[in-house]
Amino acid sequence: MKPVLKKIWYGILLLLLIFVVTQLDVRALLSSLSAIPLIIFALMIALQVVSQLLVNLQWYKVAKFSDAKISFRNMFHINCQGAVIDSITPGVKVGGEVTRAVQISRIGNCSGEQAAAVVAVQKLFSLSAFFFINLFAVGFILSDIPSLQTGGLHFVVYGVLILFLLLFAFLLIFPQKALHFFTRNNDVPRKKVLTKLRKFVKTMLCGLLHLRQTSKTWVLLLVLSFFIWILYPLKMYLITMHMYPGTSFVFLGAVTFIAYMVAMIPIFPGGIGGFEGTMAGLFIAGGFASSDAVAIAIAFRFFTFWLVMLMSLGFLGVEKIFKTGRTLPN
Repeated sequence: MKPVLKKIWYGILLLLLIFVVTQLDVRALLSSLSAIPLIIFALMIALQVVSQLLVNLQWYKVAKFSDAKISFRNMFHINCQGAVIDSITPGVKVGGEVTRAVQISRIGNCSGEQAAAVVAVQKLFSLSAFFFINLFAVGFILSDIPSLQTGGLHFVVYGVLILFLLLFAFLLIFPQKALHFFTRNNDVPRKKVLTKLRKFVKTMLCGLLHLRQTSKTWVLLLVLSFFIWILYPLKMYLITMHMYPGTSFVFLGAVTFIAYMVAMIPIFPGGIGGFEGTMAGLFIAGGFASSDAVAIAIAFRFFTFWLVMLMSLGFLGVEKIFKTGRTLPN
């Protein structure tokens, strides 16, 4: 990376660190964390580290089968940068994915379309598992909380989830048919933007088609997606078990996934506010005391959001100090 670009990047990191300090309600956070036993605290950190390594493994596998030559460590470096940018971009975290695509293209010596395809394929696997799990999460919450039992709400939410799932299933299971659909009428003149979009979609579908030919990797990526997402309600269970013992694991999982789904709406940076508000509101509707619901939401958000960003900043800072990120050899 050029010296000027390096200075700009580390300036951005400094601004992000200031953003963390100003956005974080330290008093509320410390109050919530102080109620968590030390053993649970340690387990939560360990689970979050495992989650990040598994996510990185998924990215590494997708990049490998997309002919982007990136080592596991370099992919971890890229994901740390993406995680930092994710924290300040709204909802679906487009900024973080753009950062990953740019870095994958630069470090992996591949085209921008290939790098974007890597990002799209990873997202496709991750979101397929996420929306599938949310079908059950939404069904459980809508049937468990009387105030949400509205026919119109059921229809809208299930309709959106099923449409996304059908699209993802079509792309994952029938990439050849999808590729044929996007490549037909290839001689028809198109605008430059549409041409680039078409090229990107074709590159992504070719990557999916390659993965379909290596079924073990295809299955591994899908299983990894489900396993990574299932770790989140496990973290929630660890936080709540000492405050509300006996709470249904399914209920905790449903609240967690719905909060993440709301956080994807591009309103607040990193989903901040929407995530905590949704989670606390569902807990209160489920019978939790309001103070406990807010404390649980804040503590959970610390481990799965703030801690990830702080660890990512720490990793990038250590690389800077030891100058290991200067050349990033493969």
